[in-house]
Amino acid sequence: MCRNGEKRAKILEVLGLDGKKAQVVLKASSFHPSGGGQPGDTGEIRGEGFRAAVRDTGKRKDSAEIVLDLLLIEGTPRPGMEVSEEVDAARSAILSRMHTGQHLFSRLQENACEGLETLKVNIGVDESVVHVRYDGVLTWDSLFAAEEKTLEVIGADLPVELFLTSRNEAEKIPELKAKWERIHDEEIRVVRVAGVDATACAGTHVVRTGEIGNFLVTGFNGSAPDWEVRFTVHGEERVREYTRVMRRLLREVGCRSGQLEDIFVRQKAENAALRQAADKVRAYVSIPWDVREAGGHPLYLAVLPGLTKELLSTPARNCVAEHPDAFCLVLLPDAAANAHGANAPFPFILLRGAELPVDLSGLAKKFPELEARGGGKADWVNGTTTQKSVSVWRACLTVLSAPS
Repeated sequence: MCRNGEKRAKILEVLGLDGKKAQVVLKASSFHPSGGGQPGDTGEIRGEGFRAAVRDTGKRKDSAEIVLDLLLIEGTPRPGMEVSEEVDAARSAILSRMHTGQHLFSRLQENACEGLETLKVNIGVDESVVHVRYDGVLTWDSLFAAEEKTLEVIGADLPVELFLTSRNEAEKIPELKAKWERIHDEEIRVVRVAGVDATACAGTHVVRTGEIGNFLVTGFNGSAPDWEVRFTVHGEERVREYTRVMRRLLREVGCRSGQLEDIFVRQKAENAALRQAADKVRAYVSIPWDVREAGGHPLYLAVLPGLTKELLSTPARNCVAEHPDAFCLVLLPDAAANAHGANAPFPFILLRGAELPVDLSGLAKKFPELEARGGGKADWVNGTTTQKSVSVWRACLTVLSAPS
């Protein structure tokens, strides 16, 4: 753990003590509480015969007192105990970089996209998320543009000013972003980067924008009006990770980087067309059933290497509709893996007719010998299995059919 030097505090109250877990209230603590979408500090506190890891930091409701969530390592906390504090400085610094980067990015994105509003943020150590409301369509191009402007502000190494002011004075600050309906304090904490952003915020921040280091949008999802954008300040490391993936992919596809997106779009369209064609073909597929018996009931069996569940699901359902007293089992082992004797998982479909009082939903859990994974309902299950032996499947269905 990286440490920022010891500081002293006093335990005012022990709120809860449960085995190795405890919560304590500290006076004049150097641990920063959660707030503004940022998690609380972590670290360690120590006293005479006492040591505990700080898992999270919060603030007591309707009070400025700091509450630490502890995992006890040695001894027991007690009111009046003086303790030394060690905040995990490395983690705190990353959160400060993340939070300041988020302020810049959110403001610059709002400036570029009329009507876009930042609703909330979740600041993390590895990656952070910005939740926004926007009636338009977010695109990579617009996110790249906001990312570039954020990097420009970071490169300018502008001072980040943090100050306290009255609510009355804060409301006079031009362009101040504040969720006034959530703020009940008369003293407002303002974070300002001159000429770029001013926000009422309870989180921690860097002293200059250059300390943020890197900024990289890592992804986004959603649809109008609710979107979420993910980013990190570990930009250099993450870009290296992404370029490794890209280089592997380009070799597999056999194209240049500028061609990859067009090839993907074309393949996606071709796959959609193939799925539509498969949907039309499915109604005409006829399965050569091998009819056997399991638990006194007909078992319609098909082992069809290399085919897909999507192609065979409709004829399998038709089978149990025509034979409501029967089981229907389709095993689809991988033809290439099977040829080499590999024990690779392959798809399966299992259905039962409406007249069979059998619940298939717990099949995989009840019969581990099927080596099956998946899910479904009482009348059907599907997933993957490595069990190719039809006799094992028949034995399990026999047990399942037995009167309870």
